[in-house]
Amino acid sequence: MEILQLFSKYLPSFLRGLAVTLELTVTSTVLSIILGLLGAFGRLSSHRAIRALTALYVEIVRATPLLLQLFLVYFSLTEFGVVLSGFTAATLALGFFAGAFLTEIFRGGIQAVDRGQVEAALAMGMSEPQVMRKIVLPQAVRIVLPPLANQAIVTLKNTSIVVTIAVPDLMYAAYNAASITYRSIEFYALAGVIYLAICYPLSWFLGYFEDRSNIHRLV
Repeated sequence: MEILQLFSKYLPSFLRGLAVTLELTVTSTVLSIILGLLGAFGRLSSHRAIRALTALYVEIVRATPLLLQLFLVYFSLTEFGVVLSGFTAATLALGFFAGAFLTEIFRGGIQAVDRGQVEAALAMGMSEPQVMRKIVLPQAVRIVLPPLANQAIVTLKNTSIVVTIAVPDLMYAAYNAASITYRSIEFYALAGVIYLAICYPLSWFLGYFEDRSNIHRLV
């Protein structure tokens, strides 16, 4: 009974934290999609320098911890006079991190489109930008949608690290409640249940969508 009273007391802060978590997931996912598309085009560019710079971005981001990147954005930029809010720094760090993975996902999706369709469209007089916009990207989007959705779920879970820079997300609400009441097991378990309640249905729906897509492709 006592724990239920505690949960009801801190429920508003958990709901506010959940709202911040979801907002952070959306903003960083949008940024990662933009970076992923730009990165994919860079990786497929005919210019060696652009390919090299894009590959460098992907390899550095994927080979270093997300927490380190978050600290670099939030703390290190202040040495150059750039002071960012915790939410902005978290959006940038999460977006750049996921963008490196989406770069390879989008690149794979673009390359998976039948080359014969591209050559046929070019032979019909379409320009390369037109071919990319009307032929390649619509098909690539369908190919990359499942891994893109999966990356969004990963980003949602990764938002939990922003507690380290005091962004008032769901994990921060759990940390704050546990620190005040000394009931860490209960409040961290509550946060885990909330994450599970969001991520598990999304993962299930993603698996269902992939299965349906595979069935349609076989038919």
